[in-house]
Amino acid sequence: MKRSFFLMGMLLPVLGYCQSADSSSMHKKLTTTAPLLGGITVTNSVAPVDAGANTLTIQQPIVDVGLPVYKDFSAPHPILIKTGIRYQGLFLSGAQNIGGNQFHSITIPLLVNYSLSRTTSISFVGLATVGSDFKRSIGAEDILYIAGVRVGFRQGKAFKYGVTLVYTSNYTGKFLLPLPDIDWTISNRLSLTGIIPARASLKYKLSAMQSLGITASLNGSMYRLNGDAKDQYIHLRQNSAGLIYDLKLSRRWKLNMIAGHTFSQRLETFNMDQKVPFDGFGKLNDRVANVAYRQNSFIFQGGLSYEF
Repeated sequence: MKRSFFLMGMLLPVLGYCQSADSSSMHKKLTTTAPLLGGITVTNSVAPVDAGANTLTIQQPIVDVGLPVYKDFSAPHPILIKTGIRYQGLFLSGAQNIGGNQFHSITIPLLVNYSLSRTTSISFVGLATVGSDFKRSIGAEDILYIAGVRVGFRQGKAFKYGVTLVYTSNYTGKFLLPLPDIDWTISNRLSLTGIIPARASLKYKLSAMQSLGITASLNGSMYRLNGDAKDQYIHLRQNSAGLIYDLKLSRRWKLNMIAGHTFSQRLETFNMDQKVPFDGFGKLNDRVANVAYRQNSFIFQGGLSYEF
């Protein structure tokens, strides 16, 4: 299980993209209004880390834009194609010997969702990411790839699930992982969503506009180091749990806030030549870090989304 955790955080955007598209296309014949297939989400998370002699602050702003480029819901087998862009930043304050304090990544996703039937769909998703401090020109070796195939099932109006086979190529090597997901409306007020075991949220609806719950997630990101620390990359892993609050401002606008604590947090740098073979999951934690911060901390996140 720990071997899968290593990469899970980096795959969350992929699986969330598949899961949301599946929900939109599968509901089309059951709703009286047009589904909202595109959107913009802006989030920011802050983790103040007590690193002994100094305080390290980890800040991660994210901007996600999803755009439907083709849809045909009138055919016997509806199809949806989406793309977009995702920006993620990593800003460090108080970190010593890392080799930089500002890192950026740009991701271009492509999703094709095809409904095999009213209860079954298949999704193909691919992402290309460039993550770096951008102190030099980007080369082909700086591009990270993720590709996945998800089969989704809808068992009644309240229960959806699926499984995604994901292939990823990044600075640590190449890997293949099967990951299940679930979207379950347990009752009129209680719901459970998750990408197992990477993310899970149990929410209780306080009213038509508000919900409160508990959530746990594993997040990760990688960026290439250039400048004086060339031939290295920085790897951030945050495994956390806490409270989540959702507020629906209108049909299109939503506010999200999370307050939690990490139970495993690692900010580390590694040499670029520390790769493991395709079947070498057991060797992932054998990497030797050049610089490492492994203290836990509180973590706070806020987000605002607009759907169209």
